Amino acid sequence: MPEAVLQAGVASLIACLACGLGVLPLLIPKLDLHRRMAFGYAFAGGMMYAASVFNLIAPALLGTVAAESNKSTTVLLLLLGLGLGCFVLHLADRYLSHQARGRQTPGARLSKRATLVFIAMTIHSLPEGIAVGVGYASGDERLGLYLAIAIAIHNIPEGLAIAIPYRAEGMSIGKCFWLAALSSLPQPVAAVPAAILVWLFKPLLVPSLGFAAGAMMYLVLLELIPEALKDETPRSFAWIFMAGFGLMLLVQAIL
Repeated sequence: MPEAVLQAGVASLIACLACGLGVLPLLIPKLDLHRRMAFGYAFAGGMMYAASVFNLIAPALLGTVAAESNKSTTVLLLLLGLGLGCFVLHLADRYLSHQARGRQTPGARLSKRATLVFIAMTIHSLPEGIAVGVGYASGDERLGLYLAIAIAIHNIPEGLAIAIPYRAEGMSIGKCFWLAALSSLPQPVAAVPAAILVWLFKPLLVPSLGFAAGAMMYLVLLELIPEALKDETPRSFAWIFMAGFGLMLLVQAIL
């Protein structure tokens, strides 16, 4: 067990740092991010929606945790998590909107959106860390390693989604990297106790996956889609969104 805990901690920490690699596309010379913000939000929205469906909801319904429990119970727990995730983002949006109105500056709205993206991604990282910890503690080392690799790879485009609004505010690439990595810090933080107390964390996996999916899908519908449609036609938005969705689906299929 101590070896499994160490492996879970190291693997999830590497996956956490991989999130920072999402800033690499922002290093493209002469990239005018302000002109491409709508494109970026549409593309990131598609990736985040796909991640919610294929990395959170599908594993909750079809994974080993669901297989060991009653199907209707699994669905109810998942729906409960989805609702709570939406509610938490709703509260965060109301609070941040109030703060933005108080400042009345051009960047206030963008700052609110960037903060909401960061909150949603941080919430999304928690059940992934639990999954890695449970995977290593299950006795099948390959399962834990597979989960860590899969999470690390799909963390990269998620890091891009976090970096886009902060880079648009003028934040340096280095700070964007560490901020993206910070959003995935719950992965190693959750992986270690999950590996130690697998009997406690395993039943929490389904509602926590639903919680993360609800938060992220709510964010996409509330902020990213409306913002993208301000500067992109509905047809262009649909193609860009589906391109992002397809990229995450392709990553999931390869893994």
